[in-house]
Amino acid sequence: MKAVLMLGLTSILALGSSAVVAQTKPAEQAETPPTEMQEVIITGTRRTDRTVAESSAPIDVISGSELATQTTSNMLDTLSNRVPSFNVGQNSISDASSFVRAPSLRGLPSDEMLVMLNGKRMNRSALVQVYQGGETELAFGSQGPDLASIPSIAVKALEILRDGASAQYGSDAIAGVLNYQFRDNPSGIEIDGHLGQYFPGQGYKNDGTDRQVAANIGLPLGGQGFLNLSAEWAKYDQTVRNPTRPSALAFAETFPNLAPDLPHYPGPVQQWGTPPSDAFKAFANAGIKLDNGDQLYLFMNYANIEANESFNYRLPVTVTDPNTHDTFTNHPAFNNIFLDACASAAFATYSGCPAGGYVNDANIFNFASFYPAGFTPRFFGTTQQFFGAVGYKGTNAWGMTYDISGTTATNSLAVSLQDTINPSLGPQSPENFYDGKFVQNERNFNVDVTYPWQVPAFASPVTVAAGAEYRDENYQQLLGDQPSYAAGPYTSQPLYNCNAVTHACTPDMAGTPAAQVVATQSTASNGYGGIAASVDASQISYAGYIDLEADVLKNLTLGIAGRYEDYSSFGNTTLGKVQARWKATDWVALRGTASTGFHAPTPGQSSVETLSTTFLPGTTTQVQIGTYPVTSSIAQFFGAKALRPEESTNFSAGIVLTPLERLLVTLDAYQIDVRHRIGISQQFTVTAADIAQLAALSYVGPGGTVQYFTNGFNTRTQGIDLVGTYPFDLGNLGRLGTTLAYNYNKTDVTSYDPAVISNARIVDIQHNAPNNRANLSLDWSLGNWGATLYENYYGTWRDENDYPGQLFSAKETTDFEVSYQTLRWLTLAAGGRNIFNAYPDAIANTAASHIYPQTGGESDGEKYPRTGGPFGFNGAFWYVRFVARF
Repeated sequence: MKAVLMLGLTSILALGSSAVVAQTKPAEQAETPPTEMQEVIITGTRRTDRTVAESSAPIDVISGSELATQTTSNMLDTLSNRVPSFNVGQNSISDASSFVRAPSLRGLPSDEMLVMLNGKRMNRSALVQVYQGGETELAFGSQGPDLASIPSIAVKALEILRDGASAQYGSDAIAGVLNYQFRDNPSGIEIDGHLGQYFPGQGYKNDGTDRQVAANIGLPLGGQGFLNLSAEWAKYDQTVRNPTRPSALAFAETFPNLAPDLPHYPGPVQQWGTPPSDAFKAFANAGIKLDNGDQLYLFMNYANIEANESFNYRLPVTVTDPNTHDTFTNHPAFNNIFLDACASAAFATYSGCPAGGYVNDANIFNFASFYPAGFTPRFFGTTQQFFGAVGYKGTNAWGMTYDISGTTATNSLAVSLQDTINPSLGPQSPENFYDGKFVQNERNFNVDVTYPWQVPAFASPVTVAAGAEYRDENYQQLLGDQPSYAAGPYTSQPLYNCNAVTHACTPDMAGTPAAQVVATQSTASNGYGGIAASVDASQISYAGYIDLEADVLKNLTLGIAGRYEDYSSFGNTTLGKVQARWKATDWVALRGTASTGFHAPTPGQSSVETLSTTFLPGTTTQVQIGTYPVTSSIAQFFGAKALRPEESTNFSAGIVLTPLERLLVTLDAYQIDVRHRIGISQQFTVTAADIAQLAALSYVGPGGTVQYFTNGFNTRTQGIDLVGTYPFDLGNLGRLGTTLAYNYNKTDVTSYDPAVISNARIVDIQHNAPNNRANLSLDWSLGNWGATLYENYYGTWRDENDYPGQLFSAKETTDFEVSYQTLRWLTLAAGGRNIFNAYPDAIANTAASHIYPQTGGESDGEKYPRTGGPFGFNGAFWYVRFVARF
């Protein structure tokens, strides 16, 4: 694989090139696609004559055909494979974060990355990322859009602006901008499909079957319009890459007659892998030209994605492995529940046993009667997305363009648990729970105009752009069913010993010094507590901007932009950006930008309230974690204050080289300073004394923890992007598109509140995503034949939160596909991802991460890092696919 990478480097660098982003697949197109230098862009500028090579800021263009032909059924994985600075975790057992995975761009969280659909701001996901683990270290506390809802077949092109652009587009555009352009062809039918499976080796069975069918149709709308419709269905099966837990192995050896009752028997009792999913996505794009030349347009996106994941296994009894003598303690959900209440009729005549007390006798209940071999909760999530936009645009007689538009969007995540209990309800507990729904609603209204102002002294007109925006953002939490969050009658049981002869009772005492024994049971559905408090929070903002850009000289382009925003929740902010490009020679240009930006705290970040059950890393210790709004009495009890916006300063400088026709090389350096980063506070442990002061803390319970959102640290991100592309004409041997992209990126925490961010997370912010990444693409075609080769390099990385001290080594993966156009309208292909079956390093046996020799995994069964690292731990994936065009 290294030889392939070096071959690609040598061939491109020999021509003065070095790296690039994805490009179109000539094997499936009759005509040569436009080169990178010929691509006209619309992101980062409001001029209509700028190409990629002429941009003042670095920008990538990925064609729709490249996105559609990737055999990943999720937009997140497609971008992670092809864009070096884009990173997303695999998320195996990550609460709701497994259903809405949060990516990062340039090491910054998803809500510092603006996503647009046809130039309109995409709504956020309903999920605020409150799950803490390696999977969310770069996105912990963020609330960004859910890119998984976009069907790849609907995309005409994706422009990725690798530069701050808040002054041009508003909040969140700190790390960059992703602008999806959707297909608008008024004719033609395309049907795509693929079927594949993982072949992981290493003793694991083949699994993770992935099947997808997608279709697109273009229709004329009137005499001068179009209606383009896209739909995609995909179904993905569970993968499993772990041994069973050593506690389950010990249980099976101790109670062989109960072994078949273990969850997932004979497989691992809990499943570390990619969760199964079933998704339907659709997109409609329409426009009609009116008699005056103006256009009325609308587009809509809908998605319904159902997924579920394994949770941690709950051991029913304490067991000792007969071979290793390791002892494993039963899960607290299997502690005995005492059924005789002091206030019951049977003990009405007893003295010394007050109301609220329970009798310590043989009349007990244990959830082993429900689950004799223990249980593994299964967490279900249904994500639904709707985005709709309607607008009117045109050009008047003086050359002024105008675009008036409105958008409405709703994203929701409904969650439920199966095969679990609410321990505090005792024998009355159900086993399936509806835990509630998170909802994000957004409404936008925009007016944008541009005017070509003729200035005689300048080499081009001054493009004067101005606009105004109104935004209404609403976050809701809808209640789960009552048992999902109830604190039942067995939550706390002070015990009494009663004499059947004297009818006298005394407190059951134990310990030194002696204290009354109180039996406790956790509240809410075990694994993920149902939503117990409804939330309905909104934020309204107004904005206005002006943007000027022109070629002031034939070889010098200058631009300046300013924006003012006013938010109902925290006040106003003013932003600015300047950019320049100087064409030094016919084949050398210098460019640079400087800007300020911001991210406004969302209503979700200010108002989210959740309760979940998790385990401390590397242990079997269970804890309850409650996340509470900064306005709540619980958060304020531990010092919460109102959130303020994040603020950023961006600088970039680069060189563009075009020494040969069709050869494009760009080198850009950047620095992003972000102040007042929004994060989640440390976890404050709740004590009995705290509960005595604030009764609301009883829901978390003694020993549980509380956290809340806060501004707590500053960061500086520095990096370089080296990008190049060159299409070789091989004569009788066909065409070979060579592309290569390299990114170096590192984020340092420059100041912080130690009560907000731990040393482990500081390390992960620096190194959780590889600091070095490179992608090489070779795309060959000859007649009806085509082949592609992708080589991906991932530098070293760390997950200090989960595996302290371990440095995971650099790896390479190779993707390969061969295709043949069997008929004029049909292309068949076969290939593989990660064809050499690369895996991340296994978890090392350390004091912090104990590997049990009898299983080869940690106490919870982990063998590979739970995040999957930068490319996952599923192994080699092989597939067949087809493309039919009519």
